[in-house]
Amino acid sequence: MTDLQCPATAILLGLGAEPPPWLGRRRIADRFELADPCDVAGVVEETADRFRGETFLITAPAEAIALALRRRGLQGGPPLVVDVDSEGWRLAP
Repeated sequence: MTDLQCPATAILLGLGAEPPPWLGRRRIADRFELADPCDVAGVVEETADRFRGETFLITAPAEAIALALRRRGLQGGPPLVVDVDSEGWRLAP
């Protein structure tokens, strides 16, 4: 069965990194900065539940973002855009 809700879109940026030029073209509903080592995947999941159909931005240590992606079966690191719904995470074009 497919997810009938719109996915939330998470933009994941490395803490302290320069914002990519394409960021200015996105409408951001809210921004979150995770300075301490934390469970980035858990924060993304929880935040995605609150922002269905919207885009939010999370900045966190690049290593923590890469770990969250690996736990979801994705490769890469920040900056990137991820669609999140009940079926999982997908890298957005």
